[in-house]
Amino acid sequence: MANVKDNRRVHYTKAALRQSLISHLKEKPIDRITVKEICETADLNRGTFYAYYGSPAELLGEIENSFYEDILASVTSFRRMEDVVEIFTEALTALKDRFEFSEALFGEFGDISFLQQLIYVAKPTCILHWTKLAPEISADIMDAMYDFCSYGCMRVIQIWMQNGAKREPAEVARFLNDICNNGILTLLGLK
Repeated sequence: MANVKDNRRVHYTKAALRQSLISHLKEKPIDRITVKEICETADLNRGTFYAYYGSPAELLGEIENSFYEDILASVTSFRRMEDVVEIFTEALTALKDRFEFSEALFGEFGDISFLQQLIYVAKPTCILHWTKLAPEISADIMDAMYDFCSYGCMRVIQIWMQNGAKREPAEVARFLNDICNNGILTLLGLK
């Protein structure tokens, strides 16, 4: 029975530290957040923090990895989906369901590389779709087009989060898909 109690305590402690870091990440970048600040907000001592993490950046890394795995788990068939709108809808829904963390992560002081990682999950499906539309286009050009579209998508998602994720994920997903596909078709001279 003690093991269950200890597991609950560890879970509670880590949750308090995560929540504290997320609240500070909304106010300043990770490299300016101190262990002392995290512990004061979480009402824990520094020794407790160091029992689990070496630094605020390490805590953020654990949060990001867990978040990424949660999103992938919520969209278990990402790589099998043929509909980019469906992929984006599922990913945006997962972000909206975890709004507080998403807002901090993609906000002014967040980690843009994490959003890039999420956007690139849809790359194989998009490239396959575009290759069907224009098989004569080289893989290098397709990669460049995906990079171009993905950075635009990231900005739209950031603005969506900054505005409280009020628009439905499916609506944002259709918008992203339309912009990317119409832009690609125009670029390829197929529109």
